[in-house]
Amino acid sequence: MKKSIKKHIPAFIFLCLWVIPFTFLFIDFFNFEDVSNILDPRTFRILSFTIYQAVLSTLFSLIITFLPAYYASKSRGIISKLLDNSVFIPFFFPPVSAVVAFSLLYSSTGILSKLGLKINVMYTLTGIILAHIFYNSPIFVRYISEGLKKIPKNFKESAYIEGAGKFRTFLNIELPLIMPSISRAFFLVFTYNFMSFAIVLNIGGIKYSTLEVAIANALRGTFNFSKALSYALIQLLILATINVFMSKFEPITFDYESESENKVGIFSQIISIIYLIFEYSIVIVGIVSAFFNFVTMKFDISGLINIFSKELNQRFPVIQSIFNSIFVSIISASLSVIVAYYLLKNYSKFTNVAVMSTLSISSAFLGMSLLYLNILFNISYFVLIILGYFLITVPLSYSFLFQPVLSFDASIIESAKIDGASIIKIFSKIELPLLFPAFLSAFLQVFAIIYGEFTIGYTMQIRDFFPLVSIVNYTLSSSRLYLESNALSAFNIVIVFFVFYLSNKLIKKGKN
Repeated sequence: MKKSIKKHIPAFIFLCLWVIPFTFLFIDFFNFEDVSNILDPRTFRILSFTIYQAVLSTLFSLIITFLPAYYASKSRGIISKLLDNSVFIPFFFPPVSAVVAFSLLYSSTGILSKLGLKINVMYTLTGIILAHIFYNSPIFVRYISEGLKKIPKNFKESAYIEGAGKFRTFLNIELPLIMPSISRAFFLVFTYNFMSFAIVLNIGGIKYSTLEVAIANALRGTFNFSKALSYALIQLLILATINVFMSKFEPITFDYESESENKVGIFSQIISIIYLIFEYSIVIVGIVSAFFNFVTMKFDISGLINIFSKELNQRFPVIQSIFNSIFVSIISASLSVIVAYYLLKNYSKFTNVAVMSTLSISSAFLGMSLLYLNILFNISYFVLIILGYFLITVPLSYSFLFQPVLSFDASIIESAKIDGASIIKIFSKIELPLLFPAFLSAFLQVFAIIYGEFTIGYTMQIRDFFPLVSIVNYTLSSSRLYLESNALSAFNIVIVFFVFYLSNKLIKKGKN
């Protein structure tokens, strides 16, 4: 077998793992009448609203983050570091925890209302957009600031020598060079907003529905797989198109030059501080709510005590769900990192396209397929949820390990081969010790993402069979046990934040 074809086999097997859950669903439920559902007025309304809210959320996110991103690229102080670290929110902050903290601040009985600012955005389009800005705008900050940092100094120095001011230099030199970064961030944020589930479900309420929510509701209400499949097909088509567009915007790369701190205007600094207050206030409120009751405005740890009490756990399996989520996250993240490493060792253009294209498949669609596998073959929820988390996180592990694995010094491995070392010995004695920080960092990041994941578990209606912490947290909130819900939400934020902190430390250690 040709070596080039042999390299494609792992990626092909990975794609087959995706195809298996969907195959049974298509065989039993796909027919051309489903396609006609696309023309149904209700479907069209849901599709229109999904696109509408995603476009608005993305545009506003771009507008409000431009100055903070510029500030983060020029400054090296604490504000810049906080801006950089805000990227943990879209990737790691549990969505249910975000919703709980958001409602504590912006509901009619929330903190801002108590302070005299009557801002009730719950169950409104404004609330959905504001929550999406909180959740996804840090992606713009990271992409734009990284793009600006990589522009060679001599480009700007030449412009200054020619008499151009800062604004003209930015407009004519920097902005064109970072357009690919902006475009990639735009499509990424749009995709996240388009697939938004927990935020639309909880903050939008029954008045608003996106395709992702419609898929889950079609299953929860009537087990209508045909209708859910038609929604999923529309979503898949649009996300695949977006993915193709995204692949066209490769960032312009330069050799990185460490640039000394530049003076940034006071206006940029003020906007950056306001942006940080907006982002971190929700995070801080989410944590503080574990021991402070924002309704009575008094210290209260009864919610924290209750979530570990025997009485509450008889109705809401909080403790079991924490152990289940940790256990499932460890297994899924380990498998994900191992497979991602193997795929990268067999890297080819086909591998890259095959792995990254699966990012455009919605979690609700996958959850629906896994639920149907349970119904057909009685496969345990434990196995299916691990399969689901494994499939959605391989592209992420692949991205986290991409640079460390592909830039590994091949001459060291070649020397070991010449000395007669086996593949296992080369891995255990050379690659594993040198790549261990990257492996551990990728594992921790994927662990944090899985721990807070909500969509797949909710769509599979897994709560009574294999409770997970995000689902139990949502159930507590739905049952109006707000103190307990806030406490569990804070507990989850602390776990995820700690994991993210460890991961960041490892990344820095790897760079050094």
